[in-house]
Amino acid sequence: MSEDQKNQPDETTVSAEQSDTQEPQRPAMPCTEPGFLLAERIAFHALELKGEDLLILDLRTVSDVCDFFVLVSGFADVQVKAISRHVRDSLVPVKQKPVGIEGEGDGRWILLDYVDVVVHLLKPEVREYYQLERLWDDAPVMVVDEDHFNSDGFKERHPDLTSPGANPSPTSAG
Repeated sequence: MSEDQKNQPDETTVSAEQSDTQEPQRPAMPCTEPGFLLAERIAFHALELKGEDLLILDLRTVSDVCDFFVLVSGFADVQVKAISRHVRDSLVPVKQKPVGIEGEGDGRWILLDYVDVVVHLLKPEVREYYQLERLWDDAPVMVVDEDHFNSDGFKERHPDLTSPGANPSPTSAG
């Protein structure tokens, strides 16, 4: 055996090293993983209060921070704060409570930390300035809108949720 051959790792060593560094195959969005289901539910509740430009970013293969970001725009401080409260209140029945809340005082950028899912509620000018979508541009992105929530797949994953706007609010009933 030559000196060069002695210094080369054998094939089993290379395979073991490669398997340690390869990410497990993750299902594409939408999927039925608990983190995605929570992100989707959060986006649904944000849309109930007219949140705009809703995106779910899949960070599972690009970061250890969390599995998903939910990005939502609200056009006034009051709306951003209301969406934050509504999301939190709407998740109580499914036993979800944020482990951290930041920025609720001024309502320009509120962060809700649900461990696997981090929610960013931002005013458009703050969202434009920080450009989180660009910062995480290597993460797969899913646009969520009313059409998404009307899809059969969403209804199968969340049979307990009715699409925003599908039912009249209690105050509009005559």
